[in-house]
Amino acid sequence: MESLDIKENAEFAENTETSHWRPLDPRVVPLWRLGYLIGLCVVLLMLLPFATMMWLRGGVYSYLYPVAWLALAACALWFCRWRPNRVYRAWAYRIDGRVLETRSGVWFRLVRLLPLNRLQHVDLQRGPLERMFGLASLVLYTAGTSSASITVPGLDHEEAARLRDHLIAIGGDDAV
Repeated sequence: MESLDIKENAEFAENTETSHWRPLDPRVVPLWRLGYLIGLCVVLLMLLPFATMMWLRGGVYSYLYPVAWLALAACALWFCRWRPNRVYRAWAYRIDGRVLETRSGVWFRLVRLLPLNRLQHVDLQRGPLERMFGLASLVLYTAGTSSASITVPGLDHEEAARLRDHLIAIGGDDAV
């Protein structure tokens, strides 16, 4: 059994330890769309009583409140459609023998490097929506402040588990 795990780990390392960027799972786009849609619907529903009250109050410009609410709803729908595609195209990661590198950011690019010998522990997170889509997020921690972690979202659950096991296997021994 142990030799099988070593063989699977070696095959996984062979597939992941390349210099090319690996994209997230494409199923993350509808997941992000749904997440944005839920959040924006909550905001729009909170604004709806105000717009309705101002419209019913009357006045010369009372019609502007429902029009503004509808315009905001249209912009929110456009945002839910546009943003996840852009974020997906901007996100990628790669692993070599010593470093995990991630890049993200639509307008401002963020490139983060995590030396694998500084890796302390790895978490696999799956919220209810992620479970519904069969995805997971991998969270990697190093010693330091609360921002000493890197999250790789939108991975296939099985791929994230294999990546977690691989990173733990090759992780360093100089943890605090």
